Order: sequence, then C-alpha cells, then structure tokens
Amino acid sequence: MEPAKTPASKLFIYSPIDFRDKVEERYERAFQNLQNSLHGSNAKDLNIVITSMVSLEIKQQEDLQLSIIYLMLVDTQTASLALRDLLIVTRDGLEFIIIHLTELINSKFQKLAEVAKHQVLWLFKELLKSYGSNQKINGLLWALLRQACGGDTTPKNIAWIEGILDILIEQRSRFDKFPNSVGLVAYSYVRLIEDHNSVNLIPLRNKEVKFIISLIRDRFQDIIPLGRDFIRLLQNVARIPEFQQLWKDILNNPKSLAPAFTGIFQMLSTRTSRHFIGNRITPEIENKLHFFTSSVKFGNHKKYQDWFQDRYFATPESQSLRSDVIRYIINAIHPTNELLCSDIIPRWAILGWLLTSCTNPVALTNAKLAVFYDWLCFDPLRDNIMNVEPGILVMYHSIKNVPMVSSTLLDFLCRIMKNFYPKGEDRIRAGVHNSLKVILEKQVIPNLSHLFESQKLDRELRNMIRENFREFLPSATTPYMVDNQNHFSIEADGRGSKINNSSNEIKNEDILEKSDEPKFSDDESDEKKMKIDESSDEDEDDDDLPLSKVRLKEKPLPEKIDLPSAIKDSFAKFIMTKAIGDFESFLDDYRSLPVNAQLDTEQETYVYANILSIFKSTLPEKCDLDEFENVHSLDDCEKSEKLEHKLEQSISYPIFAIYKVLYNHDEKATNKKCLVLPKIIEYCHSKLENMGFLLLFYLKVSSRLSLLKNQKVPTTFRASVYKLYYQWTKSGSQKIDIDACLERDLVLMEQYSLNIFLWLISDIYREFEQNAVNNSDILRIVVGCIDAKNLHDLICDITQGKLVMFKNDGVIDVIRESLEFETFEQMCFWQLLLAHDVPISHIQEIIPELETTNNEALINMLFILKKEEPSDELIKLLLSRETSKGDSIVTSALIHWCMDYDSQLSESIANLLISKISQNSPKKRARSLKSNSQSNSGPSTDQLLNHLEHLRKCCSYGNNSNVTAMYLHEKMQRALQQAFNHCDERQKKQYSELFSLAVEDDTTISSRRGASSRGRKPQAKKETNTNSTTNKKSIEANNSKYSSDDESDEDRSKSQKAQPAKRRKKIAQLSDSE
Repeated sequence: MEPAKTPASKLFIYSPIDFRDKVEERYERAFQNLQNSLHGSNAKDLNIVITSMVSLEIKQQEDLQLSIIYLMLVDTQTASLALRDLLIVTRDGLEFIIIHLTELINSKFQKLAEVAKHQVLWLFKELLKSYGSNQKINGLLWALLRQACGGDTTPKNIAWIEGILDILIEQRSRFDKFPNSVGLVAYSYVRLIEDHNSVNLIPLRNKEVKFIISLIRDRFQDIIPLGRDFIRLLQNVARIPEFQQLWKDILNNPKSLAPAFTGIFQMLSTRTSRHFIGNRITPEIENKLHFFTSSVKFGNHKKYQDWFQDRYFATPESQSLRSDVIRYIINAIHPTNELLCSDIIPRWAILGWLLTSCTNPVALTNAKLAVFYDWLCFDPLRDNIMNVEPGILVMYHSIKNVPMVSSTLLDFLCRIMKNFYPKGEDRIRAGVHNSLKVILEKQVIPNLSHLFESQKLDRELRNMIRENFREFLPSATTPYMVDNQNHFSIEADGRGSKINNSSNEIKNEDILEKSDEPKFSDDESDEKKMKIDESSDEDEDDDDLPLSKVRLKEKPLPEKIDLPSAIKDSFAKFIMTKAIGDFESFLDDYRSLPVNAQLDTEQETYVYANILSIFKSTLPEKCDLDEFENVHSLDDCEKSEKLEHKLEQSISYPIFAIYKVLYNHDEKATNKKCLVLPKIIEYCHSKLENMGFLLLFYLKVSSRLSLLKNQKVPTTFRASVYKLYYQWTKSGSQKIDIDACLERDLVLMEQYSLNIFLWLISDIYREFEQNAVNNSDILRIVVGCIDAKNLHDLICDITQGKLVMFKNDGVIDVIRESLEFETFEQMCFWQLLLAHDVPISHIQEIIPELETTNNEALINMLFILKKEEPSDELIKLLLSRETSKGDSIVTSALIHWCMDYDSQLSESIANLLISKISQNSPKKRARSLKSNSQSNSGPSTDQLLNHLEHLRKCCSYGNNSNVTAMYLHEKMQRALQQAFNHCDERQKKQYSELFSLAVEDDTTISSRRGASSRGRKPQAKKETNTNSTTNKKSIEANNSKYSSDDESDEDRSKSQKAQPAKRRKKIAQLSDSE
C-alpha cells in the first residue's frame, strides 16, 4: 500500500515526509469560504459584497483577512486588488495582519515558497508606502531582517538581503521614523557587510556601505544606544575605506558625529540590548540553542553538536556565524538555578565546543573576542555576572583535560588588555579586573590559582599572567580573594609537601556537584526560553538590572517535624552546633531507637536531608598539605604531637562520624544497631558522591593515628571498610563493582586535591591490589595528573618497594591500552614500568604490534632491547614488524647487537631465513592445515629480506664492519644463497644488491643462468670459477667487443657469466674494509 502523498501546496514547500501544515489549512479554508461567498458576483456586486464585510463579527473578520493575505502571497496578478480590499475591511489598524505575517515569517520562513517570499517583501513595501506612519509595521521589519542570516552567501539569502535593502533605500523617509529602526538596520547590515567580500558581491557591498554610512552619520544619536556590540561589528569592517574614515571620527573627533557623543568608551560601557543581539540569529537557530541549553544532558550532547555543525557551520563563509551564536548564548540565555544544578549541558561547554571546532583563524579570533567582550568595560553596578561566567568557567574546566583551550584564552585575555585600545589600556585593564573580582566575590569559582598557576601552562604564559594579574595570585594579599577558614590540614610527606600549589586547588562544583549551593541567574529566569518581542519597546530587558539585584536562590530544607523523644534532643543539638561529637551522640541514640519508635518515611526524609545539608555546609573548601612537612618522619617527638593534632583536626567534621562507626564496626557481632546506618549512607551517597573518596582519606588518617599512638602495632588501612561502605550504598542485591567505585573516587579525589591523591596512592595500590594493579584506568588517572617532581617521588617509592603498580602477568594488556594515552602520559607510564624491572619475556609480544606512530613505546622498547642479548624468539618478534621502507627500530637494535653478538645474531637470522624458505617449498605446502598454520608463525620471507636489505643500506653510509661481518658468516651466506634460489623474479630484482653479498657456489650460478644458459657452458663455467684478474678482464673485453643490438645468444651468455666475478670483487672489498 503506497503512503498518502501530501497535496501540492502553493504557500509552502514540503519534503516527502512532511504533512500539510495546520497554518496553511486555516489559510486555505478561509480562502475557500471567501470564494464561495463571492461566487457568481460581477465587479459591481463584488465591491458591494466586500464593503458589506466590514461589519462582520471579529471571528469572521479574521478569517476574511487571512483569506486575502493568502491570496496576496500565492497570486502575484491579483495581489494589488487583494491589498486594496484588505485595507477596506480591516478595522484594527493592520494589527491582526502584521501579527500573523510576523508569526508566519518567524516560524515558517524556511518552508515558504519562493513566490510567497517575494510577495512578503512586496507586501512590506506596499504597507510601508501606504501606512508609513503606522508603528506596528516596525515589528514586521524586525522579523524580515532576522531572516537575513549572517555567514550565508547563498543566492537565496543574498536576494533576500538585497530585496530588503532596496525597500529601505526607497522608503528611507518612512522607516527611519520607527523607534529603534535606524539602530536595527545599521546593526544588521554592518554585520552582513562583513560576509560580502567576494568578487561577485562587490556591487551589493558598495550599495550597502553607501546606504549604511549615510544612515550612521545622519542619525548617529540613534546609533549610540546600540552599545559595545556595535563597536565589535565595526571592527570587522574597519578596512573598508568609508568605515575607516568613520573610525577616525569616532576616535579623534566624536563631536562631529553627534553633540552628545563623548567617545568610544561611551558605547563600550553600554551593554547592547539582547533584542539586537538576538536579531542576528534566525528563530530556527534560536530554538536549537534553547533546546541545547535546557534539554540536552551533559554526555549525550555529541550527536547534537555534530548535527548543528553540519547544519550551520558546514561552509567557510558560515564560520563568522560562531561569534553571533556566542554573543547570543552569553547575553540572552541565562539558565535558572534548577538547570545550573542539573546535568544539562552548561553554557561554558557549548562555548568550548564552538571554539575548538572552528577552523578559520580569523573567525576563531573573533569568537574569542566575543567571549571576553563584556569583560573589557565591565561595571559591577550595571553589568550582569552571567555575561562573564561562561568565559571563566570554560577556562577553569578545560585546564585539566584540554589545557590548550585555557592557554589560548588566557593568552588572548592578557594580550587584549594591552592591544585592544592602547590609549585606553587602563580602563580596559580595570574592566577585566572588575570581572575577576566579581567572579571571586560571588564564588563562581573558588579561586584563580588553579587556573593562573597551573603547571600545564607554559612558562612564558605564566609570567605574562603574573605580570597582568598579580593581585589575584596567592602571593598578593588583596581583599578580593575568597578566604574560607575550613581546611583539610595535614602534614604531608616529602612528596606531598613539595608539590606546586597550582596542582592542589579545589573544584567546588566537583566536590558538591549534586549540592543545593546557590548559583546565579536572572530575575526572569523562571522561563525555560526567553522570547524576544521585536515589536514591543516597553518591556525592560532583564540585563538592565544592576548586579546588586541579582538574587541568590537557595533550595529550602524541609519544614521541622516532630521526632521521637529518644533522638529529638540529640538531633536538635546537632542541628545547632554541627559538631562531630554531637553527631556521634545522635547516631548512638538513633541506633538504639526502640523498634516501636522507628521513624516513618517523612521523618526519615527530614532527618536525612538535614544531615546532608550539614555535611555540605561543614565540608572544607580548601585542602592544603603544603603547610606541614614529613608525615612519615615520626622519629622527632616534637613533631609527633603536632602531627597527631593535625591528623585529628583533619577528620573532625560531622561526615567522618559515619566513617568512624564503619571503621569500628565488628562484622561478627550483631548488626541490629547498624540497621539505620546503611539508610543514612545510601541517602547521603546518592546526593553527595564524594563521600567515597573522603572515606579513603579517613582510612589513611586513621591508620596513621594508630601508628602514632602505638608504633609497635602494624598499621592497618582496613580496605574492607571501603567495600562494606559500598555494600550499604546499594539497595537490594545489586552487584558491586569495586573497580568502578574506586576509579570514580580516585577521579574525584584528584580533582579535589592532588596532594591527597598522591599521599594515598601507595596505600591504594597496596590495599586494593587486585583492583588497582595492572588497572589501566586507574593508571591513566595517575599519569594524567602528575608532573616531573611527582613522577620522581613515585619512582622512588617503587624502588623502595612501597609501591607496586604492575605485575608481570597481564602487563602487556596495560601496554596495549597505554598506546591511547597522551604523549606525556605515555612517557610517565614507561618510566613507571621500567622502574618495576619487568622481564622482557612478559612484554616482548608487543613488539610486532607497535606502529610507527607509537613513538614513546618504540623509544622505550629500544632502550630495553639494548640491555638484552639477542635470543631467537626476540629476533623473530623484532623481524616480524611490518614495514615497506625499513624500520629504524629494527635496524638500530640489529646494529647495536652486531657490536657484541654478530655471530649469534647472524646464526639466528640465518636459521630463521632458512626455516622460512623451507616452509615455502612444495613439500611443506603439501602438509596438513594444522602443521602449516604452525609453521607460518613469525616473519615472512619478504619481511626478513626487507629488514636485511634496509640494514645493508644503512651500513653503506658509515663504517659498520660488525654488520658487514654478520653478512659474511658462513650460515648467513648459505641462507642468502638459498633465498636467492627460492625467490621469484620480483624478489630477485628487489633484493639484488642484498643477494650480491653472497659468495656464489655452483648451484647459485646455474640458477642464475636460467633459461638463457645456451652456448659454451663448460668454458663459461670455468671462467666464472676462476679468480684471476686476467680472465675477468678478458670476459669484460669480449663483452665490450661483441656488444651490439643484434648480438647472439652465445654473446649474451658470456655477458651474464661475467656478473658473478663482479660480485666476488664486492665481497673482497667488504672483507678488506673489515
């Protein structure tokens, strides 16, 4: 059965899968009713009928106007008469008409037929001509200009832009009376001129420039309110001569443009209304961006990004659209607190994608400028913090995994302060500093040290940052730095105490990623999508609110409810004091609660929610191990007391009381008193997943305290407590994946504090040996966060036997997975692996698998091979490497081995070559499939000959007598001779120089004669087997004497017989050099 086809439409263009639109159905239904009413009427009666329709009811009036609009859009011949009738019947001053036309353009423009688009422009022109004083037409102008898309130079879009321009030029005296219309037209066309730089668009650009320059100079007082983003657009067209002259007047003679204009900073200090910014993206793009920021979850965003990239950024010209999208995201999309706390993709992640996917250098620079443009003249009293939040967050979150993004943005920010406007450098610098101060005051990020002093930034950039942002670095004492008094304070061992401060800063949003901490949003941010009403000028833009009016919203706790008397007092005291001792008292009372006094669901929710809130509010926001020294140096009695105090202080927060109960829990005893604890743990863990790594920290501190109090008792880490904890977090009989739990907690720990992570890593590998050793995921976390100093400390621990990261069995699988690591991560991995002294027999199988792009692995394998003697198995694996033009690793290893093991190496390679030749013989090929598959293991004959040929070529460029001696060994000579006899013509030709190194015997000579061995064979053989110079010269003379185009077969035979003598001479020369 064939699917029903959509009827042909005059108004819209449908794809094969589209259905008829309800809007068009309404238009057609109204038009059909009109036709029925006018059927059979002549011209005189028609006028009477139309005039009589003026008195119709509102619903009938609307249908009548829709039918006439439909007629004008689909029929160009009767459009003028239809417009006359429309102006007769309308009674609301064109309000209904303009509203429906605006809605049609905004929602259905992409599906409108070309005729309908042309008629829309015609209708706008006629309305402007006839009703130029009607302010409602201004809304239609906004909708038309919004469809003039930037970054699109297709013929349809160019025709649309030029059509609007022609109307505006013709009707300038009428449209410039509308409020904000001059600014809108100037803003839109200055942006569009940027894209019209190709040769075929020069006439259009000249027309645009002439009109816009005239409009700007004549009405500059209407241009000033456009604000800073209009200056940004003028920068992109500054090289056009007319705009170049305008720039000179703006900078040097501002009064000539408008008496009230004081200079460029007047506009830079004015925030551009989001009405103008939103007008530079189409409604279709706007809808996609709002869907992106309100419905797409972080982690599922890749397919949407790919679709958006293919749809809107597929051409080189479309790259300029990125700046418009970035400015709209920053200024118009301000998510609510609920969205900020959810797993919806944040704005900063979208900005990072827009920057990293840009391939045009000019467009990329403009995109960076769009990110920071609100920073340049930021005023805390007038500007919104949400306009600078995405810029700082994209740098803060990218520094760990994508440091290149953070580096380029920081470098751009440092340079733009000086180079954006050299005469106003002080004001630009003050604006950027004001942005950072507000960011810290409102705790958008906890501090700037994690970003500004990161070791992943190069030295030159860090110096530039210190020069430009000295007051924001830890060494500078300023009132703007956030000082939180909650700390993890603990003395660190030698490794932890010397780690750079830039590596151990905290990420608040990672510690409390599920928290109810207040975040910033606009007052109107209850709506998921903010719509722009182009026709209304009365609504105040929320961005005009001063920063002091941006309210913090905090999710309230449940209302207080009654609790059983057994726990009521202790719980109330804990709520008031938030002390760990009171929480322990409450836990004792709670676990001792009688069966008949158990809490109901509402009471449990109240208790658990309050406990969770206190956990979050009392958690330390800074962890600093650098202020103490030598955790493991316990010989000094004076330091032991101080150390014990610091250790106890570091676990003195209420959350650690739960871990204390777990730690002291006796699994053999009755569990009745612990029935309530799993419920608390399950609830809190679901809301605060960082509890897992804090438990690891507690276990470490507890073991150290036990050692301090009784040094004769062995230190126990109690890894079983960690497993018990995750058993209690799982409801029912869910299977627990300790590997995944441990990996997740280590990631969070490393993000929270690198010092704690490095302080615990040895214990993790020791106590969770089955889970951590040879675990490539955990290993990548380690090598992904350390620097050279940390690597040095880890290798020292490995050397002392304190740390074991690898076991021989299974280490080759770790090596395979490490090939996907970053370059520095692979370097660290191989240093750690070499420190374990893993025997080569456990890793040599990887040699044939390494590709030429695995440089770090190849380098370290070469170092390992240099320390080994050449065994048959090792040589077979080495020569099994695939190569078409030789392999430098194979050649280097063979040359090195030739220095001390030339005989052994020559014999091994010769045996391998001979075995391969024998395997390829007809008798071998006739064997069973099983034995044949076994014999074909190892390198092929071609691989062996290729490596030997490349080795020979490398030796010809220097004095490598040891390598030459390897070829002259008897077994190698015999192997080369046999290889020559069994090779096909292609191989003989390809490796002719290699085979020439072999001293020939009778079999080789007869084989080389082949089918052309006719003539005086005995005499030729005798001459060939002699080594006298006289015979060689006579043969060469005969060959020279009888060489001609028509030489006989006998002469050719003589010429071929002389070739082996030449090879013997080459062998003699090699022997002499030896």
